[in-house]
This record gives sequence, C-alpha cells and structure tokens, in this order.
Amino acid sequence: MRKLSILDRRLPALAMMVITLSAGLLVGAATEEQDAIRPSLADLMALTQLRQFKLWYAERARNWKLVAYELHQFQATIDRTEKLYPTASSIAHAALIKEKSEPAMIDLRRAISEENNSLFEAAFTRITAACNGCHEAAGVSFIVVRVPTSSPFSNQRLDPVR
Repeated sequence: MRKLSILDRRLPALAMMVITLSAGLLVGAATEEQDAIRPSLADLMALTQLRQFKLWYAERARNWKLVAYELHQFQATIDRTEKLYPTASSIAHAALIKEKSEPAMIDLRRAISEENNSLFEAAFTRITAACNGCHEAAGVSFIVVRVPTSSPFSNQRLDPVR
C-alpha cells in the first residue's frame, strides 16, 4: 500500500477550496451584473418626472386615453421604485412613497374615469406636493418638482387623434 503524501491528503481540501472560491466569484459576478442592469434610484426618479410631464400635458390636450396610459406608466415606475428601493439611505422609501402619494393617485384615477379636469388638476397638484414631501423626508429637498409650465415633447402629438 502506497503511503499518501501531504499533497495527496490535502488535494481534496484544496479542490473544495478552489470550487468554493470559484462559486463565490461567479455569485459576485452575477451580483455585479445585476447591479449593472438595475436602474439607479435617480434613473427611476427621472423616469417618474418624465411620466409626470406627459400625464399633465395629455390631460391639457384632453386626451383621456393617453392620460390613463401615462398614469398607468407613472404608477408602474413608482411600484418599481418601491420594489427595487424599499429602503435607501436608511429611509423607508416604499412606505413613504405609498403614504404620500396613494390618496392623490386614487383621485387621479377617479378624475380620469370621470374625465373631470378640475379633480385631475387638484389631484395632480397633490401628487406633485407628495413628490416634494418624499424628497424632503429623504434629505434631498433641493429637488423640487412642480406642475409643468411647458412641454418638452414637441416630438409627440398629445391631442387625441380623431
């Protein structure tokens, strides 16, 4: 019977260590890849701001189908933000967004279903204030959104196509 050398006895342990390290590197690479494709909170907020513009101007044009579509997109972006960033900088973003925005979102949906411009404008003003309330609570009160005053969408027809 052949006597096992130190290398022979340590080979299984060494192999396990290499496999473990390799698996850790693969997991780390997968995490880095996920982080690379995950939109930043700032990216999602910029998209929310874009949706806010389109929502306002679609209503100004009385294109209620587009208003409904943009509100859905606005809500989807908020939902995605809540899912991806439930907490950031020790702030419970998901709970804060829901608390600040949900009452106005309910009124926006009602305004759209009733095609009620006055209700829409009041709810839109409240959702805009809710955004600023979240910014203040998150420590970024220098980011102030407002009801749009001009449309950046000269490349999109916002009035209803007849």
